[in-house]
Amino acid sequence: MSLNKGFMVVVDISGYTTFIRAHSRTKKPSLFRKVIEKINDGHGEHIISDLLETVINELEGTLTINKLEGDAALFYAIPADPTDFSKNLIRKLENSIDIFNKRINELLFIQACPCIPCNEIVNLRLKCFVHYGDFLIKKVSRFKEIAGENVIILHRLMKNSIPRNEYILFTQEAAKVSAIDELKNVEIRTEKLDDFGKMQVHVHYPFAEEFKVQKPSVFVRLKNFVPMRRYFSNKKTEDKLKEKLSFQ
Repeated sequence: MSLNKGFMVVVDISGYTTFIRAHSRTKKPSLFRKVIEKINDGHGEHIISDLLETVINELEGTLTINKLEGDAALFYAIPADPTDFSKNLIRKLENSIDIFNKRINELLFIQACPCIPCNEIVNLRLKCFVHYGDFLIKKVSRFKEIAGENVIILHRLMKNSIPRNEYILFTQEAAKVSAIDELKNVEIRTEKLDDFGKMQVHVHYPFAEEFKVQKPSVFVRLKNFVPMRRYFSNKKTEDKLKEKLSFQ
């Protein structure tokens, strides 16, 4: 176990958890809906795994992937010069949001499927959380895992009062060592964290307007039915993504 100082980053796909909860509250799904859900079981996990892999590929080489957390991923970096490193980190996180949105556009053909996850893909967005401070790297079995109070703070910030679903959040500690002065559309606000009290954060909105897509027509859905079935034939799961990234 070793103590290190550096950046901790979480990328989180927003919108999917809300949809899952809303769907689970449906009292009496119709027989047709039950059949559709049975046929298309696993589409939600496939979509999230695809989108997370897209983001991870963009951040690879800048950040070290540490853990997959459902619809989120935890990274870290231990740079010699945090401020200089932050310039590339910010650029990569902005690119990740842009690439994430482009991937959603590429996957709109899956709306040929009537299941809820395939049609809710238009509501998914990417949020990024950046913290800087001390953390432990401990070995668990054959793998390394980061831990400590700052890792907990980073995760607590994922539950906040920010009304938008697409942004990059910097803690005060991260902002002090990052080149955020060069950024536009930065809001300074205070968030209240359980067990840690009030904390000032800097929230960067990369785009003036949130990414929007239109749902396809019935004709387009029918035309995309075969490509949709082909896309889901090679099932993607969190476990397969972990295996590909060489950790469990």
